[in-house]
Amino acid sequence: MRAPRDMSFTTVGLLALAATLVLLAVPALAMQAGTAATAPSPHQAMFGMHLQKLAQKLNLTEEQQATAKQLFQDLKTKTAPIHQAQQALSTQLKAALAVPNPDAATVGQVVIQMHQNRAQLKPVMQAFHQQLEALLTPDQLAKFKQMQASHPAFGHHRGVVQDPSQ
Repeated sequence: MRAPRDMSFTTVGLLALAATLVLLAVPALAMQAGTAATAPSPHQAMFGMHLQKLAQKLNLTEEQQATAKQLFQDLKTKTAPIHQAQQALSTQLKAALAVPNPDAATVGQVVIQMHQNRAQLKPVMQAFHQQLEALLTPDQLAKFKQMQASHPAFGHHRGVVQDPSQ
């Protein structure tokens, strides 16, 4: 028997967006790491907004919010090289496909490298989620898990959580 849904679709959608935003924001933030930006990027601003919403829904303490922000920064640092490599591979794939007669072996090799690169994100993301969940109280964790369960796309991004080949 399923628990009654007491959260609005908007709330669940915002929480799902917050989880996937972490994955979406990392490449853009990594690209900006080399520039001296005084204003926060749109992705950073969005992450901050969604972190605030999550903090409200789970009633996170200031300390929990600070820890969550640090976890995100650590995640960004760990995933930046992977995302940079993925961007380079994507450029290689576009170039390989742009020729009149694409070489199947070349295209295939780049696709395999992209797949292997994405697979490197899975343990990093799992560790991030474990650390995030570890900072929650049992009540907060139960509510967080309920939010995850009520939205099928929560935490899924580009095959990072579930890879059909594994």
